[in-house]
Amino acid sequence: MTAGAAANSVADYWESLPTTLPIEPVPQRSTILAADGSQIATFYSENRVEVPLSAVSPVARQAVVAVEDDRFYQHGGVDPRGILRAVVHNAGDGGTQGGSTLTQQYVKNVLLNNADTTEDRARATETTITRKAQEAKLAAQLDRDLPKDKILEGYLNIAYYGDGAYGIGTAAQHFFSVPASRLTLTQAALLAGLVQNPYGYNPVVHPQQALTRRNVVLARMRDTGVITAAQAAAAQRAPLGLKPSEAANGCTASRYPFYCQWIRQTLESDPVFGATPAQRRRFMNSGLTIRTALQPKAADAAQRAADDALGRDNQFAAGVAVVQPGTGHVVAFAQNRSFGLGEGRTNQIYPAVAAFQPGSTFKPITYAAALEGGFPVDGVQDAPARFRPKTLSYPPGGYRNSMAADAGRLTAGQALARSSNTWFVMLEEKVGVPKVVQMANRLGMSLPAAKIGPDEGSTTLGTHDVSPIQLASVYAAFAAHGRVCKPVGIVAITGSDGKPRPAQDPACHQEIRPGVADAVTAGLAETIDGSDPYRTGKKLSIGRPVAGKTGTMDGNSAVWFAGYTPQLATAVWVGDPRGGQRYPIESVQLYGRRISSVFGSTAAGPIWQATMTALHEGLPMQAFAPVGPAELSGTHAVMPDVRGLPRDQAVQVIQATGFDVRLAPTTAAPDALLGKDVVVSQQPAPGTAVGLSGSATLTLSAGSDPGVQLPPRR
Repeated sequence: MTAGAAANSVADYWESLPTTLPIEPVPQRSTILAADGSQIATFYSENRVEVPLSAVSPVARQAVVAVEDDRFYQHGGVDPRGILRAVVHNAGDGGTQGGSTLTQQYVKNVLLNNADTTEDRARATETTITRKAQEAKLAAQLDRDLPKDKILEGYLNIAYYGDGAYGIGTAAQHFFSVPASRLTLTQAALLAGLVQNPYGYNPVVHPQQALTRRNVVLARMRDTGVITAAQAAAAQRAPLGLKPSEAANGCTASRYPFYCQWIRQTLESDPVFGATPAQRRRFMNSGLTIRTALQPKAADAAQRAADDALGRDNQFAAGVAVVQPGTGHVVAFAQNRSFGLGEGRTNQIYPAVAAFQPGSTFKPITYAAALEGGFPVDGVQDAPARFRPKTLSYPPGGYRNSMAADAGRLTAGQALARSSNTWFVMLEEKVGVPKVVQMANRLGMSLPAAKIGPDEGSTTLGTHDVSPIQLASVYAAFAAHGRVCKPVGIVAITGSDGKPRPAQDPACHQEIRPGVADAVTAGLAETIDGSDPYRTGKKLSIGRPVAGKTGTMDGNSAVWFAGYTPQLATAVWVGDPRGGQRYPIESVQLYGRRISSVFGSTAAGPIWQATMTALHEGLPMQAFAPVGPAELSGTHAVMPDVRGLPRDQAVQVIQATGFDVRLAPTTAAPDALLGKDVVVSQQPAPGTAVGLSGSATLTLSAGSDPGVQLPPRR
């Protein structure tokens, strides 16, 4: 190949190299705040707080430029003289000197920061002519695109200074406990020298090597005219003068570690913060300020209640969740465990784990489904001591109650207060298991609807796993007159630039009629402060209107209490986190004494009572809303007339009224005046006051497809 051809080949290769450097945000320290603005925790993958160049002392900027690239303000991103000087220096016996400019070093760090995989990181650091050429091309273009000070600012913020400190702002605080704006000559020289070998020159581990390196930087500053010889000599005689400080990282150091961990897990898993795990990790480590719903007073009260009742070393654990009705804000949760690894510690967040059967706390959901279908508030059922439903499955001998008083002619309020099993299985049989499951999930649970058979009679007794947060959210929906909100911990997020970022959306909406929710509340109000002498929560009053429900699983695999005021809803689970079926609560050490009669009212109830009493100190007393006339009479709604409407419009009208819709299996007789997909007739008839059936059957015109899939009612 001729010299000219070789030159052309090199030129072609240079032109083929990329010129655009995608500068991704560097990882920074993120902060989690409570609702009152107090700090819960900080976390980071790289301990960094970005600072503008104006917040870096002039002598620190001068030190970095002097030792890394003294011609930084003269060259165009690539310095041929610097490369030549490095070649000459390296050929002698003075050690190795790099030829990369400060701009090229910045480019290398940006490419390394952009790398998401091990392979990308290897490519960004490989020692090859190809990589050096690419860095040079990108540096030359960057020098044309950005002011010199902007490049210097980026370099100072992205560089690693050792001992876990990234960026000059964090390094100044970490090694000297001062902001970067107050760095002195000796401090600036030490930090400038660390970048070349942050491990070998780490002043905490290798103080003598760090001192020697600092003095090299001071000499270089003298030789380049930044400081005088006298200043350099005086500074070289000074000690390192370290004053280290450490920024807390993660939830272990937090006062509220389990809530903190829940927030972190949410950031790592919720697609609202990024479509992929890598994107979410980058987002959460981008210098965010994350404001949460946690109220420290509420969290302290819940934690104190759990610890006072069970202590930290009890075999049995408590999970407490507190949700604010109408907002979805999870204002507190607690558990009687220490956070972390090792004996007596756990990283499992009991309030957020859907792994516990709710028992009888589920019964109000069945009642809500019945009310929506037209069951009257003052409706009465004659509950037997044992019940074998005709259309539902049942255990050997049938369903039983725990007390003799749970049987007999009972209203809904009495059945809830006494927690009658047979009464609620009877009601479930009338409503239908699918409607009960549908109601549970509409209110915020996550039951596996496809796996629950239409004859699974035990559903109303709470045999499917939920979390304390989910149960508290369901009860919060009753307190909020049927307004359902997704439980959220993250209320607002601000980026390092001060601009808002996407946060969780509680998606609050009116799911059930206010009258239905208020009727459930009226029934649950009988549990604690009602007049029934057999009510299960009669010792749990908090001195204000409250609604609640006990829950005890068969075999005492777990016990619950959930209840609410108009302001707050709290659910408490007590059980063995290893599995209640294998490790039932036969007796429990509670408030310093062992009790063998373990129910929701005796174990979970006192924790709920102590939590709610403390939470309501200073809050105004609020009464519950009265029950509406439709619920009192048991009238669900009047069937609308949809005859003559197109199929889809008719379905929307009926679903909006609160009914389910199905299509008749056969179509109407042919009619020349009607096209296909028109409603010809309906059952029940228009104007009918519909009770527990809660559904309409539409017959379509000839030529329609009766097997078409209809959208489910929301």
